[in-house]
Amino acid sequence: MAGAMFWHNMIIPHPAERNKIMSEKISKQNNNSLSEKSCFPIMDILPVGKENAISTADLVKITGCTSPRDLQERIALERNAGAVICSGAGSGYWRAKNRKELLEFVHCMDARAKNTLAATRSAKRALQIAEGQFEMGDCGYGE
Repeated sequence: MAGAMFWHNMIIPHPAERNKIMSEKISKQNNNSLSEKSCFPIMDILPVGKENAISTADLVKITGCTSPRDLQERIALERNAGAVICSGAGSGYWRAKNRKELLEFVHCMDARAKNTLAATRSAKRALQIAEGQFEMGDCGYGE
């Protein structure tokens, strides 16, 4: 395989070759009936290990998604159905190679969720004020 690298007795193809292989897997999976074993077409094509993660842009092309948002929605559907798909800011997508990598992903996602909840606290407090006593532009200083 031209341009392939070896890693722990595993052949890791050049990115262009990997994209071709993954495209073929997606095409084959799309032609399979739903009754077959694989229910997670995106998870099934992801490389194992964060160091082998595939970028969002490449995964959009390989899967035939129309946009990164479309890819995120499909990944969310697979995750909701039980697929374990790891991701990280700027890292891309991959399958965890071990427990440590999976824990890192869980901690990252938990921290992101906590930050999202914290961002809504002030808005929730504003909603608890009796209607008519608070206007969105009012900072409490009057006019």
